[in-house]
Amino acid sequence: MTIVETAKSLGMYVHLPFCRRRCSYCPFAISVDLRLEPRYFECLVREIDSVVAVPRRVDTVYFGGGTPSLSSFENLRSVSRALSRFGLDSVREWTLESNPEDFNSDSAARWASLGVTRLSVGVQSLHEAELRPLGRLHGRDGALDAARAGVASGLKTSVDVIIGLPGQSPESFSDTLRPLLDLGVGHVSLYILDLDEETPLRRRIAAGRVSVPDEDAVAGQYEKAVEVCASFGLRQYEVSNFARPGDESLHNLRYWKREPYLGFGLGAHSFEGERRWANSREIGEYMSLVESGSSPVSFEERLSDEERREERIFLGLRRAEGLPDAEIRELSPDRAEAWVARGVENGWLHRNGGRTAFTARGFLLSSALIAELF
Repeated sequence: MTIVETAKSLGMYVHLPFCRRRCSYCPFAISVDLRLEPRYFECLVREIDSVVAVPRRVDTVYFGGGTPSLSSFENLRSVSRALSRFGLDSVREWTLESNPEDFNSDSAARWASLGVTRLSVGVQSLHEAELRPLGRLHGRDGALDAARAGVASGLKTSVDVIIGLPGQSPESFSDTLRPLLDLGVGHVSLYILDLDEETPLRRRIAAGRVSVPDEDAVAGQYEKAVEVCASFGLRQYEVSNFARPGDESLHNLRYWKREPYLGFGLGAHSFEGERRWANSREIGEYMSLVESGSSPVSFEERLSDEERREERIFLGLRRAEGLPDAEIRELSPDRAEAWVARGVENGWLHRNGGRTAFTARGFLLSSALIAELF
């Protein structure tokens, strides 16, 4: 694999797939067989070492999962040392995902010693009755303790929360979000429960064994979240993300701006302008390929001009700043004017300073609405 040199900086994503158990809603490439961890990390370092690198400025690093916080400090350090061959002196942000049960002030200090500057804590909910169907291991106190320790550590601290959970009400959701923001958390990633992927939770819902809030209730929770975050000084800067000024996720902004990144590990994706590729999602296959000296890449595509155009529209309109009116007209000349006019009239778009962006209500329907431009 050769990195094509461009003028843009580079992001690094490292997938650490191990979890104590698979959550019932999780569609990601993970493993609960912790016996594989030593072998996996050897393969991960070997994959990183195999890349033929043209000198580039790396400015974001992201350890995602899985549960990166479950990995030992020694394993995390081995990966960090492997990445150092790319030159990490210019890194502006280094994120590590953590579950509450793995996290305290001592672990935060150890991660910071590796270069980590930002923590992303998977809270999801503060209510036992909502966490139980998800298969989460933490409770309310553990999640609040983790968020408190993150803020106290001086590392930028983000929390993930989910709306649309089984048994969730507007009141219970508010009682998840407000206590976290009261602690001084600077970033919230707000996700609507995803029922598109085949998961155990989806099957239980389809069978009628579990019920979830209807679309109107979820929409109300989403709009309430926008309001509550704003009251604590967190600005919505993307459809699912809210931050205090300066706490935005620089790595995730890279995805939405179509900037280059390299992914390492199980199922990891990479992107470079016109090309996108991804590693195998099956852990045995991934490790065997790396150990044999073969590429673990199982998917690759080169994007056409039309596909790049559609991505620029879709990803640009995911951001709260939207796109310049001229760019929307250029990217979708036949439909743009009528689409924007109808959106403004119906309240799901707004215009400001020559730009068009979704309103909070529009974000809920954004995927379907953007498809009308193609």
